[in-house]
Amino acid sequence: MTYPFCLMKKFQTVFAGAVVLSAMSLFVACGDDDSPSAAPVGVYSSSTVPLSLASSSDVLVAQSSSSVEGQLPASSSVEVMPAGSSGSVVAATFSFFVNPAETGIAVVPDEDGFYDMGEVYKAVPTTSKIAFIIRHSKRQKSTGTESLLTPIGEQMALTLGGKLVGDEPFYYASTDFIRTRKTCELIATGRGETAEVVTWDGIDGAYFLTVPSDTLDAAVSKQGGSQKYIARYAYGVLNPANALEQKLQGYFYDLFERGNQFVNEVIVANMPSWKRVSVFATHDVLIEPLIVFVTNRTINLRFYERPFRWVNYLSGVAVIVDDQNRVTVLPTKGDVQGWMIPSQEIDEEAI
Repeated sequence: MTYPFCLMKKFQTVFAGAVVLSAMSLFVACGDDDSPSAAPVGVYSSSTVPLSLASSSDVLVAQSSSSVEGQLPASSSVEVMPAGSSGSVVAATFSFFVNPAETGIAVVPDEDGFYDMGEVYKAVPTTSKIAFIIRHSKRQKSTGTESLLTPIGEQMALTLGGKLVGDEPFYYASTDFIRTRKTCELIATGRGETAEVVTWDGIDGAYFLTVPSDTLDAAVSKQGGSQKYIARYAYGVLNPANALEQKLQGYFYDLFERGNQFVNEVIVANMPSWKRVSVFATHDVLIEPLIVFVTNRTINLRFYERPFRWVNYLSGVAVIVDDQNRVTVLPTKGDVQGWMIPSQEIDEEAI
């Protein structure tokens, strides 16, 4: 299987798209909840752009470039030809930008590298589309599909909705968990609208895993827990000399190939089916590696070293497509900070 071209730098990733997209969307994620790629973690590679990036009337012909360990080429040429057309091929260029203002987005990150979702929403030009993919709000300790949001979690989601107030209706979807669905509903309430939340398995929490999340949990339950090893995987520090970590390498897809696949095939390719703004909710098992991927491992969510930072509730990424079909990917926060220290979390059930 081929994957999209990996293009990232610092806190944002921008691609020049091949087709005009018509959606702006927001997604939500949480972590309790085929075979792995042969490419080694930490090697950035270019490959054929998948046809799913194009509409049904377009054919993409990608020119791949050589991979260089630890480096990314600044751009790659991609040709776009309408299906059935005998006309000349129009060239487009994939490129990344250090400053999102270069694509008309006047926002700056906080000291940790996260962009505030409300500020992103207000700063993105109305000619652009957005997909916010975020973790659900604060939930009860139980981790099954039936666990509810806590009172603090409910207020967090309502507050985020207040940051996203606007005249346009949003589209909402979540995983098949009460906490993700409720997060969407409360964001909508905070915006002043009533949401019909669609269940969508495209944002399954275990997207970066080659095995069920329960399999990972069972393997590491007495070795520091899944958060520790998901973080070690995401930052490319699983130790092949350690028997357990060598085994765990087969539990995960290549971070960069899988991350590119998610952004391009799951998000960008589906944008025409959504409203200009949409809300989708998933889990931290997806959001932790996704943020690490889009920031090229520069944001500190290293749960394997003190202060044991993990992705916070309502944190995630924003996928933004402008009117020139360039795609910017930013790490975002829906709460006051993008990371959390789980051991310091308020236990509302004990109050």
